[in-house]
Amino acid sequence: MKKNIENFKIFYSSPLGKVASKIIAKKISQNWTTGSNLRIALIGFGSAYLDLVNRKAQSFFLLIPILHGLYDFNLKKNNLTASVNEYNLPIDDLSLDRLLVIHSFEYLNDHKIFLRESWRALDKNGEIFIIVPHSFGLWRRYYKNNFFALRTFSIFELNSLLVNNFFTPISIDYSLFFPPNNNYFFKKSSFFEKVGSRFFNFFAGVIIIKAKKNYSAAILKERNIIKRKTTRASRVDAI
Repeated sequence: MKKNIENFKIFYSSPLGKVASKIIAKKISQNWTTGSNLRIALIGFGSAYLDLVNRKAQSFFLLIPILHGLYDFNLKKNNLTASVNEYNLPIDDLSLDRLLVIHSFEYLNDHKIFLRESWRALDKNGEIFIIVPHSFGLWRRYYKNNFFALRTFSIFELNSLLVNNFFTPISIDYSLFFPPNNNYFFKKSSFFEKVGSRFFNFFAGVIIIKAKKNYSAAILKERNIIKRKTTRASRVDAI
């Protein structure tokens, strides 16, 4: 696989990456309610967003997918950086309040397993933030060619994945309305963000979706499965 953590490091140290991360961080902060003693994890690559999500956190886990490679972020002693398998997170059940997923979801082969793992690790009222390249956006080709993303997403696909895996979407936002390979539009990024967010979500480069863990839906489904099995067993016994 061509993707490597160096690709993200180079991007975020460039003028384009600094502008893009500033815009996305602002979008995240609009839905990132502050609170003390939060247990937070970030999976993927999010060096540009550490100050935003790590603020006032009781504990913070920076989880880097093993295929991304290794990188030392020099976090505080009470925080943890780990190289992980996205389908088997080294986090206890119900031990996270928030999970931010950036530069990770678009590389997964099995989104169902990952979302079920995320559901397991999040507390009953936990929230997941997912940032992914938009299938119809101006950054689609950039993500494919520069970040070697395996796929992009539509809002319909994201909604379906979340709902089918016991999450309830509660906010959807779009960002990066300027083409990444045009210096003129890059310099006018603030203008295009303002206009694009009002009228042209279809062309947004990324989708930012926030969803809440639907604890009761999973419990109800489990009860229905047990009920069906019990009913079938009763019918067999009756025969």
